[in-house]
Amino acid sequence: MKTCWFIVIESMGSWWVDCEGKAYGPFEDRDEAQSQARRIAMTYGDGGRRSEVFAPTDQGSHRLIWKGPLPTTSEP
Repeated sequence: MKTCWFIVIESMGSWWVDCEGKAYGPFEDRDEAQSQARRIAMTYGDGGRRSEVFAPTDQGSHRLIWKGPLPTTSEP
């Protein structure tokens, strides 16, 4: 199953959430961006794929901070 990733990034002094090239933001700080990323993933995620939110650590790598439920399918 494919996954819909939402990535929290810092660019040019602002925090953003990116999902497949679509940017949401800017946000005031990393905490706000992470909170909004979870909300955006729940609201705008692809109904046919699981949504996951990744955010940077203090060391610069990204870690999984939220995972949505597996999508339900209506196929027999």
